[in-house]
Amino acid sequence: MDAADLSVGSADEGHHAPSADPLWSESLYLNFAARDGVLGGFVRFARHPTRKQTEALICVYLPGGGIGINLIYDVFEQPDERTTRAGAAAFVCVDPLKHCRVTFDGELFVFTDPALVAGALRPDAPKMPGRRVRFELDAIGIHPPFFYPGYKKVEEGPNHHPRAPFGFTRKLKRMIRRPAEILSALNMRKARHYEQSMIVRGSVVIDGEPLDFDGTGHRDHSWGPRDWMPSERWRWLTGEVDGMAFNAMYLTIAGSHVTNGYVWKDGRFASVDQLRLESTFDHTGLGARTLSAELTAGGVTYAITGETLMNVPLPIVGDHFFTIYNVGRTRYRCGDRTGWGVAEFVERLDP
Repeated sequence: MDAADLSVGSADEGHHAPSADPLWSESLYLNFAARDGVLGGFVRFARHPTRKQTEALICVYLPGGGIGINLIYDVFEQPDERTTRAGAAAFVCVDPLKHCRVTFDGELFVFTDPALVAGALRPDAPKMPGRRVRFELDAIGIHPPFFYPGYKKVEEGPNHHPRAPFGFTRKLKRMIRRPAEILSALNMRKARHYEQSMIVRGSVVIDGEPLDFDGTGHRDHSWGPRDWMPSERWRWLTGEVDGMAFNAMYLTIAGSHVTNGYVWKDGRFASVDQLRLESTFDHTGLGARTLSAELTAGGVTYAITGETLMNVPLPIVGDHFFTIYNVGRTRYRCGDRTGWGVAEFVERLDP
């Protein structure tokens, strides 16, 4: 299957002209994990024309435990069509649909307890202890990008940690907001989105100590209206296990439940036709601890288990809603195959 079959072309790797929608944004994301599990992390760059701003979230899992993280803001304008830069961080398209590069040279704030991250990312937060980090990572696609239009509606959403019953006020809020959520969810169908599993190699330097990086990763690129308000809950899993790559999404949005994703194995794509997912949760009840997934794709069912070793909780605060977005560093297994990836668990807490 080539990129043309997936409605993704080389031009899509450049910046896209924003629409007049105030919720329009463009996002570039890459996660990466060393094969030995020592190093890893993720980056997300976002262009916001309404705010006239570009932001970059940089997170590195540090050897010995803990994370280094920073949120960087810069101007909306960019040096060229295939470079997205914010401060000392850059995401560069080297060869469209095949090769991208992420670089950073600056300070990351260090946390031994990632639960403290949410408060520390506020603009008025006190300065935290930091470490000097420099990296240059080249990500090479192991398959053409997977275009993401084929959402499948299902009867039930993903399992979640039990929470206190909704009170009358919260039920009323949700009822009042539901028509606007449905309209927003329909509006987001204008957005475009593709994903790609990667081989990632390069170097990471932490406080002057150089480390070679050899591992796997996953990237996505999306643009169009993005509104977090209608999303009540989602699970987004991605990993590579000894040459097999997978991506699976389970979303509850505006009262409906949908799934999506793919499996790449033996040089072939197969869209996920059916997804079953059961999870246990960390002490907050919001992030994953273990998970068991069955992905049926191309007539084959793959049993995948995961153990999430660390959750990084990121707050999303909007007009009259509050959501927690947990990025979970996860070790996966499928039969005798093992590898690393991410389990993102999102929960809207209010309303």
